[in-house]
Amino acid sequence: MKTLHACALAASAIAISAATPVAAQAQSAEDNGGVAEIVVTAQKKAENLQKVPIAVTALTGDALQAAQVRSVSDLTNSLPNVQINSFSNSPDSAVFTIRGVGVNDADPYVGTTVSVVVDGVVVGVNTAALLSLFDIERVEVLRGPQGTLFGANTTGGVINVVTKQPTGKTGGEAQIVYGNYDQIEADAALNFPITDSLAGKVSVMHNSNDGFFRNTADNRRIGRRDVTQLRGYLKYSAGAYDGTLIGEYVKSRNGSQTGVVIAGPGELFYTPGQTTDPFSFKRGLSSDQPDYNNRDTYALTFTQNVDSAIGKITSITAWRKYDSDLYSDDDGTTRVLLETRRQTHHEQFSQELRDLLQIGDATQLIFGGYYFQQKYFLNQGGKLDGFLPGLSQPQTQDQHNWSISGFAQLYQNLTPELRLQAGIRYSHEKTRAVSTTANGINPSGVATYDDPIIPATFIRAAGSKSWNNTGWKIGLDYQADRNVLLYGYYARGFKSGGFTGRIAIAEDIGPFNPEKLDTYEVGIKSDLLDHHLRLNLAAFFNKYRDMQVVQNITYPSGANSASIANAGRAETKGFELELTAAPARGLTLTGSLAYLDAKYKKYDTKVLGAGGALVAVSYAGNRLMNAPEWSASAGVNYATQLGNGTFNANAQYSYTSSKYTGYTNLPTDLIAPVNLVNASLSWGPVDAGWKIGAYARNLFNEKYFNQKLTLAGIGTLASLGTPREYGATFNYSF
Repeated sequence: MKTLHACALAASAIAISAATPVAAQAQSAEDNGGVAEIVVTAQKKAENLQKVPIAVTALTGDALQAAQVRSVSDLTNSLPNVQINSFSNSPDSAVFTIRGVGVNDADPYVGTTVSVVVDGVVVGVNTAALLSLFDIERVEVLRGPQGTLFGANTTGGVINVVTKQPTGKTGGEAQIVYGNYDQIEADAALNFPITDSLAGKVSVMHNSNDGFFRNTADNRRIGRRDVTQLRGYLKYSAGAYDGTLIGEYVKSRNGSQTGVVIAGPGELFYTPGQTTDPFSFKRGLSSDQPDYNNRDTYALTFTQNVDSAIGKITSITAWRKYDSDLYSDDDGTTRVLLETRRQTHHEQFSQELRDLLQIGDATQLIFGGYYFQQKYFLNQGGKLDGFLPGLSQPQTQDQHNWSISGFAQLYQNLTPELRLQAGIRYSHEKTRAVSTTANGINPSGVATYDDPIIPATFIRAAGSKSWNNTGWKIGLDYQADRNVLLYGYYARGFKSGGFTGRIAIAEDIGPFNPEKLDTYEVGIKSDLLDHHLRLNLAAFFNKYRDMQVVQNITYPSGANSASIANAGRAETKGFELELTAAPARGLTLTGSLAYLDAKYKKYDTKVLGAGGALVAVSYAGNRLMNAPEWSASAGVNYATQLGNGTFNANAQYSYTSSKYTGYTNLPTDLIAPVNLVNASLSWGPVDAGWKIGAYARNLFNEKYFNQKLTLAGIGTLASLGTPREYGATFNYSF
């Protein structure tokens, strides 16, 4: 888990805009040595970040590159009230939590509460959401429900990623990174004209390292990373029309997961010398398991824009799929206790058609429709020799989801300074699911993934259900003066219903119904002291209803259920303060402070009692998962002329208070406070197109956990934060 200070990046970013007035303002601010302005599309239209009446942090691609932020996961611990982690036994799956709103399982049936959107396309599952950030125009982090414009499953917020589009001119950029753990990154992007109306672009990205864990059996490096990504663009522009086709392929050939197990005497996974010192960065990898986590991802996106007499019409047609094969040695020792193989096929198709209509001088309307279809099949095999020698457990999940929705958002000027915003979205969704589970036994006493099934243990459950949901938003924003915006809104968001994929008994499948989240937010956005001080403050109150809660039970047989029921309520409240100051030319100071009070008001579930019977319990009053009470950051960026070139120094500090990563709030699930420091230096000749640099992340080698999950009587599964990384960089553009 790496760190980055968001405000520092936003402050050092250049303005990104096709709108001449805003771009001109941004240039004026920079000419005065002030804070640059940024244009975002957080509300599906281009507008100044400081005029958007929601909490948004915007990070430009240039600033991300300068701070050596290579993927979405690198943003964790750096954004106020935003947590980005990965599951200990599923390293490609993202755990996004914003303002305490998140999920706690890697399986697709759990859904999402924070959506990653790439060039207008929602990534339908957490797996494959930890994206590379080379050749990125900007990343916009939207906090709070975004259901009116972005649809269901955005109750926590949206990570909106916009890639750099073709320019129509010959040019390009490249970077090479070499660091410890044999970290190698080689990336390049080339723009080229084809005709006067047709432009092309190709981006190639490669990222690899040997991993920072060692196998206790032979001391070799494990946890390797090897990812290659190819992205191609064709853009056609003629008059009032433009269309862009983007094709993408990502090849991942990584090592198996490197979660650790913490266990002491009396716990099932206790292994002397292997389960008591997680920060040795050593773990076992059993010789009977292949050491790989392979994934192939494909995507096509076709975006069309037409300026017409009835507004700016946008169509986004998209298809994505991935196939993955993950072997996971979950007991973290050289013993054969608990191992899994997860083979997943996922495919999605979406179509959005919307119109941005200006009605006179005082009214603006965004309206449209959206269709989404998703299917996945997960074949999971488990070897449970630690529970009973030779015991295995095959499970499958087969789900098909589709939805159709219509939406509208109105912006109405009531006076020159006061504006009303009101939006609504109606969705119809349907899900079909089939889940199976069974036990197998191998007479040899050593389980495999193809053991004969014990007929009496085979369970198949199926279900189909439709839901109709309505989300809305209403608010006011007031332009107190040219550089101060006050805003407030009330919004209703929802997370889709569904069926449980990992069952132990047929009744586990459900269904579970949608959960609803009501949000109240007020805020101020201001550029003060002639654009030399930017101060943004947001305060919020969230109220969950029909909250989907996990009833995670592991039976003595090794059978595991992660059924979901609408058995919860929760409330979260807090604030986020972001500051950026430019006291002198070339010097930018930043800071942020966030507070979060996030607790369950109701969480009724069941646990396995001492006698093997299920016992009802309540976790009301517990803190929500991945919801630290305090987070803060500070940064400094200094640029000056040195010799015949430009020298840039950047440093960021972040603090995250303690948090729980399990809903039970067990002491063993508590993550201690984390303090991280990052730094980077670079120098390049003026107008030469190249620069060299050095970087260090987690400079003081803080030892910390990303996630911990305690399994009663077994041990605690955990993932560790990345140790100190350092290296050299070379960048070239032409």
